[in-house]
Amino acid sequence: MRTDEPKLSLSIFPYILIAVLVLISNIVLYYKLTTDYNNKLNLLNQKVDTVQDSLVTAIAKERTNNIKQLSSLENKTLSNFKKLQDFFSSETTKLKLDVENVKTQTSSELQGISEKVGGLEDKISELHVTSSDFSSIIEDAVKAVVSVKTNLGQGSGVIFNSDGYVMTNKHVISGAVRINVVDYDSNVYSVRLIGTAKDADLAVLKIDSNKTFNYLNFADSSSIKLGERVIAVGNPLGLSFTVTEGIISGVDRVIDVSKVPYIQTDVSINPGNSGGPLINSQKEIVGINTFKIINTEGLGFAIPSSVAQGIADQALS
Repeated sequence: MRTDEPKLSLSIFPYILIAVLVLISNIVLYYKLTTDYNNKLNLLNQKVDTVQDSLVTAIAKERTNNIKQLSSLENKTLSNFKKLQDFFSSETTKLKLDVENVKTQTSSELQGISEKVGGLEDKISELHVTSSDFSSIIEDAVKAVVSVKTNLGQGSGVIFNSDGYVMTNKHVISGAVRINVVDYDSNVYSVRLIGTAKDADLAVLKIDSNKTFNYLNFADSSSIKLGERVIAVGNPLGLSFTVTEGIISGVDRVIDVSKVPYIQTDVSINPGNSGGPLINSQKEIVGINTFKIINTEGLGFAIPSSVAQGIADQALS
């Protein structure tokens, strides 16, 4: 029988006791830590709730303040806008009254000026010799003049309608089997004869083209006065689009069997000028240059616009 077994059992008891004490200590420590953690967590949650409530309150307060400020700003804006409307309405009314006053005053002043100008025009119209500057109209005038070329010779012509109707002298195209015209830009066009005048040296041609042409209007022949300055545009001696200047030397000159009341002019007219226009300072056709008395100076004659206008109207009808 062994006698040392109880000693072995007693030798491990202290260790068991220590282990139990450690376990109990750990349990107590765990409980204490858990309790502290829960307390701190609850405290933290309370603080979070407090902060959240404060934020909600602050946001609500700020929103209320912003709404009040926006409402106040809107009211101020509407008030200012109404003031601006009233101001502009008042100023517009004043401006309209000022404009009406100015119009009334201006109308009165213009009437006075018109009466003075009318008297001045009457005085000017009594003058027989006028000084005119043709530089402002020559560029447009020459664009309405053409050189008329046939198989027999050449002359001049003037476009009197935007569709390309040309007036020239009958003798320029008489007997020709081929007729062309050349404009200021050196464009060559074929033409067809529309007709010739019975009792005047005039013929009307039509350019075969659908383009729109520069043209000149006929002057009122009753307004033609002795001494009025005029220019002739044509192709004397083949010198294309030559411009010469002079005055009206006489009117109603009946010097041949045609009984045409020719205009006499001292404008230089030479072979090739025939059929070209005699033009006043208003860029109107006063007459169609037709002939000159040979071996003389300054004795040229043109068919007046009254006769040419009648032939042109017949051609267009």
